[in-house]
Amino acid sequence: MFEFFGNFFLALALVGLFRFLWMLGGMLIRTGDVGNAIFAVVLPLLMLYLLGLTLLPMADWEGFVAGCALGGVLVYLFRSRKPSAPA
Repeated sequence: MFEFFGNFFLALALVGLFRFLWMLGGMLIRTGDVGNAIFAVVLPLLMLYLLGLTLLPMADWEGFVAGCALGGVLVYLFRSRKPSAPA
């Protein structure tokens, strides 16, 4: 039971971190500097590499999948919100 919730919250944190890195990469690419663009591509790839190293010994995949699904839904819901019109 504790492994399920641990992996669930780990997945939520990783979805948030990946979304942050995606936003940061977009900002770095818009600067137009080649070094920043390379760094923006390497950041998510490095995260996926480190994630692969840490997830291999995972015992409870159900919690991780549920956390990824919920995190993806939350990112989609917050992303698709339309800003309210100024009064």
